[in-house]
Amino acid sequence: MFRKIVLSLLILVGISFNAQSAGINFQKIDLEAAKKIAAKENKLIFIDLFTTWCGPCKLMAKNTFTDPRIGEMFNKNFVNLAIDAEKEGLSLAKEFKVVNYPSFLFLDSKGKLVQYDFGYYNPEQFLEVGASVLKKKMSQPGKTLDQVKGKMIGDKIDNFNAKDHLGNTFSSSKENKKLVIVFIRGQWCPYCNKYIETLQNLAPELKSKNARLVIISPEKPEFIEKTISKTKTDYTVLYDEGYKIAEAFDVLYTPDSETLNFYNSKLKEDFADSRSDHSGRLPVSATFIVNEGKEITWRHFDADYKNRASVEDILKNLN
Repeated sequence: MFRKIVLSLLILVGISFNAQSAGINFQKIDLEAAKKIAAKENKLIFIDLFTTWCGPCKLMAKNTFTDPRIGEMFNKNFVNLAIDAEKEGLSLAKEFKVVNYPSFLFLDSKGKLVQYDFGYYNPEQFLEVGASVLKKKMSQPGKTLDQVKGKMIGDKIDNFNAKDHLGNTFSSSKENKKLVIVFIRGQWCPYCNKYIETLQNLAPELKSKNARLVIISPEKPEFIEKTISKTKTDYTVLYDEGYKIAEAFDVLYTPDSETLNFYNSKLKEDFADSRSDHSGRLPVSATFIVNEGKEITWRHFDADYKNRASVEDILKNLN
């Protein structure tokens, strides 16, 4: 009898946990920590600013935030915080002039307001709110092709980490070799594939020059596998999730609307679904040589994706 009671309690706890975990995962961290996570994971920040006496606040917590559809959208795209406006949220309420509860603050990774909403929303309505915020995120202008300049010779690079298609982590700080860093646009780009094949001729020379060639792709691991299959490359190909490496090297840009429409219509899911978001951003097909001290000693930066660093130039500058 006792065993049956314990088993029943465990089942009930499991059901309760699953129901809770299906909704929004509100993290118990402060805003500064949330900003760091948002920047690292290319997310926005969602803050539910509530009070303990607010009826609509309780209804949101009970009916809306627990909805699996809401959980799926918000856990994937936002760092979620629930903050008591009359305790730790006093400064937020003052900064954003909040007088209605619940209030919903949607911030970027720097803490800048993207959208503000308040009041009770059922799950269907709040899905629309979330979608409108994400649409604003996608439409935020990034650098245009003529605005990116690329890191310059003499610049030091910060450490970057990324995984390859097998899930192995590459860390630039752990490399005691020169690095030849090559940015590609993706497996859908015939110029990129042809260039990677050409780079295979470098392989015998790299070891003698204490160098390692690393290819940086904005595409997810399953698409990187297509790159490897098409080019038969043995080089490390890293997934630049959230475009962090491309942004750090100042090679990340947003194509104009005409180019984006062309890529989306011709390449379909190979373009739309291959990267960590649907912004359409791409890296300039640049090449950098970084010495053992993590300083850029040579670069090839050309806004025209058809023009790539030659094997001869790379070898000549691997001193």
